[in-house]
Amino acid sequence: MTKRVGIYSRVSTKDQTCIQQLELLREYCSKAGYQIVDEFVDEGLSAMKSNRPQYLRILEYARKRQIDIIICYKIDRFSRSVKELLNCMDLLKDYGCGFMSYMDKSMDTTTSSGKFMFQVLASVSELERNIISERTKLKLNHLKSKGIILGRPIKVNYQTVYDLRDQGLSLSKIGRATGIVSSTVSKILKKRAVAQMKPVGVVSQSVN
Repeated sequence: MTKRVGIYSRVSTKDQTCIQQLELLREYCSKAGYQIVDEFVDEGLSAMKSNRPQYLRILEYARKRQIDIIICYKIDRFSRSVKELLNCMDLLKDYGCGFMSYMDKSMDTTTSSGKFMFQVLASVSELERNIISERTKLKLNHLKSKGIILGRPIKVNYQTVYDLRDQGLSLSKIGRATGIVSSTVSKILKKRAVAQMKPVGVVSQSVN
């Protein structure tokens, strides 16, 4: 049965052209005996944008099972985000649609070796996410051990701190009552002490 193909091509700027990409892909499909259903060309658009009109259209063709394979010139013409690429491959798998890159011969989900390469890519991506997650947790635990409050800054009512201190509460109890650490309570009280030490100013009386 003849494979139905959707050719995807993209260039980043308007002064570039997809002609060379398309000619090579047409020739490849002709030699392979593939039927070209349509050509999907995005011009002047970055691969980082997932809302490219022709990119979305070719995925819709795949969803409706109007094509069996998506072929692009090079994998970065299709996507530059590993996460997005892997998500897209999962979609295409559900749609029963293959994917291949003309220049990246190993990136071909219609072959066993190509499927293996994408599995490796997915595993590396997952490993990277896990490493980042572990580093983030270690950093957060370190900050917590230092008494640093995480999240949005807490709005401190200085007068409440003053009143609680005047009632004889310790720094730690004031901290628990207001949701701030003892070191911050100490700084607030020091500011008040400094302010109270400033001379008010003397009004001199002139002698007639």
